[in-house]
Amino acid sequence: MTVGENIRRLRKERGLTLQQLGDMIGVKESYIRAYETGKRNPKLQSLEALAKALSVNVEVLTNSEFDGVKAMHRLFQVFRQYSGTMVEYQDKAGNDMIGISFESLPLMRSWYNRYQAYMEETERCNEIKDVKQRAEALLKAESDFNRWMDMYPGTEPDQELLEIQKKHDAVLDQMGLHPKND
Repeated sequence: MTVGENIRRLRKERGLTLQQLGDMIGVKESYIRAYETGKRNPKLQSLEALAKALSVNVEVLTNSEFDGVKAMHRLFQVFRQYSGTMVEYQDKAGNDMIGISFESLPLMRSWYNRYQAYMEETERCNEIKDVKQRAEALLKAESDFNRWMDMYPGTEPDQELLEIQKKHDAVLDQMGLHPKND
């Protein structure tokens, strides 16, 4: 998704009009429309204001434009920086899968916990007999999970893990074991 598509998606998820979002960050409705359509690219200050108004991290708006190769390179960076290891396994259906684990990424625990809650919610949704109600419940569960990812770190336990991760990264930096992005 482009920056503009992300702004539009998040604005709509929050039930905001173009005018309301513009008022929240002090710009005209036409600026928001131009951002969403890609006719204008918001500067960093505007991106920060938009992220704050939409209750997300700036990265949610900016770091989603990538293809498969870029995605792999981002994974490579995280893999290197956080002592990744790869494991081969089979899923419940017997399909061959590859997973990545990280020795030094405590932040993954909160994501995993939230993912587990999401999976439990989808299981409960799938027990709903009425097709329309089941579909609505599944969409809500997915939307809630996506919102959690967009707002991360937004809760107290996440903030605690974030502090642990920052301290860990600082120690690795001091020891010269934390590769930097050039």
